[in-house]
Amino acid sequence: MHVFEAQPPPPKRHTAIAIWAVIVLATIGPALLAWLVRAVAFAYRCAPGAQPCHGIALGSGLHDTLDLAWFIGTDTLLIVLAGIAAAIAALCAKKPLLGGLSAFLLPLAALGLPTLAVYVSTYEGCAVNEAGVGSCLLWGGQMGMSFHNAAMAPWLLYEIMPYNFAAAVMLGLIGWAFCREKNR
Repeated sequence: MHVFEAQPPPPKRHTAIAIWAVIVLATIGPALLAWLVRAVAFAYRCAPGAQPCHGIALGSGLHDTLDLAWFIGTDTLLIVLAGIAAAIAALCAKKPLLGGLSAFLLPLAALGLPTLAVYVSTYEGCAVNEAGVGSCLLWGGQMGMSFHNAAMAPWLLYEIMPYNFAAAVMLGLIGWAFCREKNR
């Protein structure tokens, strides 16, 4: 007498999603930390200005997080490759839409989020420019080039958009071709 055993269920694709999450967090995490510092200032009801926020030098924290965000975001090769790697991880998890969106939106978010954080934190007398002329004192911290890099972000976006769009279309089509359900 032969006993038939049930086949084990297919392995779950948690590893690919975990890899995708790590890549996304490493790429836009510093920008999200800058927004967290900005949210703390908003929660304390501190308007952008030179004075410390209720005795706390939040400007130094914003400066450090923006420097880290610019270290990642201004390396255009790194953020485009991170978008492609996140897309491949999503395709391995059989999520083609997430893959195409990752390849397109991740590099844009790596540049756009810190840029927006800078522009919502400026005030009269604190000018952001490409030449790096002038210095802003925000919430008791010297901003230096961490603010002026936001003026260069649109040029970096123009530089990566063709590659970004091409990678998103290519990976989206690959995902559609290989990850869709087959009609039987």
